[in-house]
Amino acid sequence: MTRRSGLSIFARSFLLMVCALLIASGIGVGVLVLRPPTLPPMASLFDVAAALRNDGAPFGQRDFDDRRPPGSAPRDGQATAMLPGDDRRGPPGMDFMPPNPADLDVRTQADAPTPPDGSDSRLSAHLLPRLAGLLRVAQDDLRVYAVDSGMDRHPGAMRVSMGAGSLVGWRQADGRWRVASVPVEPFPSMLQQELFLLFGVSVLVLLPFAWWFARALSAPIHRFAEAAQRLGADTSAPPVPREGPPEMRRAVDAFNGMQGRVNRLLHERTHMIAAIAHDLRTPLTRLSFRLDGLPGPLGAKVDGDLQEMKTMISAALDFMRDRSLGTQRQPLDFRLLVESVSDDLVDVGHDVAVFSGPPVTLDGDPVALRRAVVNLVENGIKYGQRVRMRLRTVRGECLLEIDDDGPGIPEAMQQQVFAPFFRLESSRNRDTGGIGLGLATVRAIVLDHGGSIVLRNRKEGGLRVVVSLPQP
Repeated sequence: MTRRSGLSIFARSFLLMVCALLIASGIGVGVLVLRPPTLPPMASLFDVAAALRNDGAPFGQRDFDDRRPPGSAPRDGQATAMLPGDDRRGPPGMDFMPPNPADLDVRTQADAPTPPDGSDSRLSAHLLPRLAGLLRVAQDDLRVYAVDSGMDRHPGAMRVSMGAGSLVGWRQADGRWRVASVPVEPFPSMLQQELFLLFGVSVLVLLPFAWWFARALSAPIHRFAEAAQRLGADTSAPPVPREGPPEMRRAVDAFNGMQGRVNRLLHERTHMIAAIAHDLRTPLTRLSFRLDGLPGPLGAKVDGDLQEMKTMISAALDFMRDRSLGTQRQPLDFRLLVESVSDDLVDVGHDVAVFSGPPVTLDGDPVALRRAVVNLVENGIKYGQRVRMRLRTVRGECLLEIDDDGPGIPEAMQQQVFAPFFRLESSRNRDTGGIGLGLATVRAIVLDHGGSIVLRNRKEGGLRVVVSLPQP
């Protein structure tokens, strides 16, 4: 039963991006609609004058007019320009009230205030006579360092305001200065906090969608990669199930088709070599009968060559038969298998020792694994006389290290020795045995079990064979 193909990877990615944008935009629009606008800290001249006078009475244009007797002229240094109405509403649509006098920082100091960073000299000169008119003091007794609040750009906003960081000083009768300052908005400001909150909420909302998308997209790719690894270790591994988006299904179909073709080619090659080796037996037997009566040393040499050819053909047939039968997997204790191989060889007088720890459970073919261990240990005995084996587990893998005291193998040839019928003539001959299929058989068995085999020359001399097998 096959599942429905569903949307393609492109369609899924596109829809996810659209949904993410809609969610993020919706959260942002919702926050902006539901919360009132935020304006930077600012103060009007009326608030500054009230804070400096510190009598609790608010200032306005009517107060300014009432404090001067009708028809009287202003005193020297007083403002003659009339202030606009004390409009505290701000721009249209904004429910904003400038800070109260209590919100201003008022202090008394001996020296005149110094201009703060960002003060606007033109705005300060514009506000100085108006503030002097409110306080009814000479302009020389005032210092105004105003920072533009930005409110004057909006129609309907108050025309006499100063922004955060502004300073106003009033010289008192004793020569000291009474200074009022508009507080600077701290970091993070309320608006910044809300933006951070908006970002956090957006991330939390989008995380489940991102996790689901990544999971849905990577799961079939992960299964596809695992199938490719299984094929490298076992060509008879089951095909990859057809699931996921259409692109992955097409890739799975191509992969399964390739796996089938590889298996057919391997079987055809195996049967062809086996047939050739089998057919060679008959002419070799006839040739052996015809040369049986050949006298002298020449007959012995020819007979030796014929026997070697028969041995090679028999070994080739056994190798191909083992490859065609495959492996019969079952749970086994690999430690007991290695120890039994060591005990059998010690019983016949060989110098073999094994250093093993706790039981090591594997899922494999006990007959094939035993043949592989026996071949490796016998090679070590032939060329190194003494063999030491160590068995341990590392990160879910079983490692079997086999050390001998032989001459080792040149590094450039450590991969070639796994090729069928490859022989190191400098260390092997007909008397020492071997036709070049031992290590090829071992490597085939290890690969069938999803493992690997590596040869290394030891610094103290000899060869080390490292076999790695995965644990279930």
